[in-house]
Amino acid sequence: MQLARPSALLTLFLASISMLTPACDSDSSGSAGSTTTSNGGNGGSGATATGTAGSGAGGTATGGTGTGASSTGTTTGTGAVGGFVEVKCVNQTYQCGDAIDNDGDGLTDWTDPDCLGPCDNTEDSYYTNIPGGDGPACTVDCYWDSNSGAGNDECYWSHQCDPNEQTDPGHPEPNSVCPYDLNAQIPGTPLGCDELLQMQSQTCYDVCKPLTPNGCDCFGCCELPAGTGKFVWLGSKDEATGLGSCTQDAINDPTKCEPCIPVPGCYNGCDPCELCIGKDTLPPECNPGGTGGAGGTGTGGTGTGGSIGTQCPPGVQACGLPGQALCPPDFYCITGCCIENVPK
Repeated sequence: MQLARPSALLTLFLASISMLTPACDSDSSGSAGSTTTSNGGNGGSGATATGTAGSGAGGTATGGTGTGASSTGTTTGTGAVGGFVEVKCVNQTYQCGDAIDNDGDGLTDWTDPDCLGPCDNTEDSYYTNIPGGDGPACTVDCYWDSNSGAGNDECYWSHQCDPNEQTDPGHPEPNSVCPYDLNAQIPGTPLGCDELLQMQSQTCYDVCKPLTPNGCDCFGCCELPAGTGKFVWLGSKDEATGLGSCTQDAINDPTKCEPCIPVPGCYNGCDPCELCIGKDTLPPECNPGGTGGAGGTGTGGTGTGGSIGTQCPPGVQACGLPGQALCPPDFYCITGCCIENVPK
């Protein structure tokens, strides 16, 4: 088939990204408490309950003699060190899963914005720095798992497909080693640049997509600063030292955080009511508080608190905001949602 020109690739990408970002769902409100009536005596009243960022009202009693106790919906988790538990990357423990504040900034593991999963061995940059994490020049696979090579995740991409390679010295990698070529032969797959841009394998979606932070694609190309439409490759390195160079302080420096185009076929967008890389707060209309508390119980009614917001998909525990519980063992808080620890 005829491969797309660079301008067509970019146009196709922008159109695809616009389709990946639905509006924030509307908030849910708590249900009103029920009431009961008894005869005789002076009536007591049930207490009013509030949930953490919920909106439920407690029940009101009109008879009886008791006064209900109020409750709130906040819960806390426990762990080995200050509430944190060790989370492994397969059978290895790296800095972002060791329950230690390795860079001394007062932020441990997933609370440190430089930590993007348990397979991340740096707390001071976006570069993962795990043994075997770097693949051959140009070829990239799942950035968020425990190794290089697409053999176990079947995610395929090449920086030779990136139009940024046309501008010297080339991005995300030097074009002296990754010359721009839409007809590049990508090891492990018969598919070309235009096909991989739009679609990855089901195995890639199953293995890599759950580990991919909001605002990033499977290959480490992320929107930074959040909401700007500017994308940088987190695997950027200083060519002289071989060390990772992309940090929070350097996201506007293209020599340290190399520009890239994300792959729409494996892109995890950042919806308005989601946390994402570079975005650690939500607007008030998103109701991020989780479940509300139970209403007071007297000789009267009961009330229920507000419902979960749209921070995470249904059935996935929200995390990372004040008042939200820690993730259970073998889960990791990735951009506001508890994700089961499944790196391969």
